[in-house]
Amino acid sequence: MSASPNPVVTIGLPIYNGASYLGVALEALLAQDYPSFEIVISDNCSTDSSAEICREFMSRDGRIRYSRNERNLGAAANYNRVVELARGKYFAWANHDDLWGTNFISRCVAELERRPDAVLAYARCTKIDDAGNQVAPMMHALRLEGETPSERLRRFHDWFIVLDKEDGWSTDKVEGIWMPVHGLIRTERLRETGRIGLYIASDTILLEELLMRGAFAEVEERLFFKRDHEERSMRASVSYDDRMDWFTGRKAGLLIFPRWRLFAERMKAVRQASLPESTARACYREMLGFYVRRPHEGKALVKEILVNGVRLVQPVLRKLHVVDQSAPKKW
Repeated sequence: MSASPNPVVTIGLPIYNGASYLGVALEALLAQDYPSFEIVISDNCSTDSSAEICREFMSRDGRIRYSRNERNLGAAANYNRVVELARGKYFAWANHDDLWGTNFISRCVAELERRPDAVLAYARCTKIDDAGNQVAPMMHALRLEGETPSERLRRFHDWFIVLDKEDGWSTDKVEGIWMPVHGLIRTERLRETGRIGLYIASDTILLEELLMRGAFAEVEERLFFKRDHEERSMRASVSYDDRMDWFTGRKAGLLIFPRWRLFAERMKAVRQASLPESTARACYREMLGFYVRRPHEGKALVKEILVNGVRLVQPVLRKLHVVDQSAPKKW
């Protein structure tokens, strides 16, 4: 199929060594029933057969644009690169291992056209296994549609608190909170944000930035299928050090303050949202209230300082043979 010079939707597909599921994912994306979309692939120097798979698909479907980075930019920069290359009015990130229902785009576009107040539309999600079998429905009905930015932030934050109290931080529930990041976003509003930052959990801050710019509309059909398998990037990057390496494409430093970074980014997000003064104050209060309502977050900030203190003195103690030379410095 030939490409449209002015596609309405851009599907951004950042990849790195995704050959295991890439072909199936591309088939699902190309099968979308919406008539005007492009697929922009940014290959982060894959060393498997991902490039060959992409070029083969591109040779038979002009809606695919493929480019390969000269070096591995890290996951965050590669996710942002497909946003930079997007030509569509609407944008959605796709992953090489997930699947979409054939009417995913058309249903999300319909919601955004119907709801001018919405900045993002997402579909309900089902978890699938490595073979594509449905495993479990993921959390839905997030109701992130409040009239004001602070109301929408409060609703989003309350989901974390509800799960805290339920003692129910199952994978299905936790990941359900972040499912909107896989939705269809107004490209212009997405480019106003910091997008995916070079720090852990930056997708949470991105969702908060978008919530300060508009409502999230939920498509009630389960049209997004999140694959859970042993090769998932986040599963292979358990420690903070490894996760920072994966996000940024470079080795983590000696001192790491992920929770303090999130706190600072929340404050920065409000400051850069160009909100009326009274609205911005309400958002600042909610950002601070999130930590008050989750006291263990405050304790985690203190713990982070202590852990970094240990990381700081550990190399000295190793030189003095006070601690085991083979003791890991990872969290």
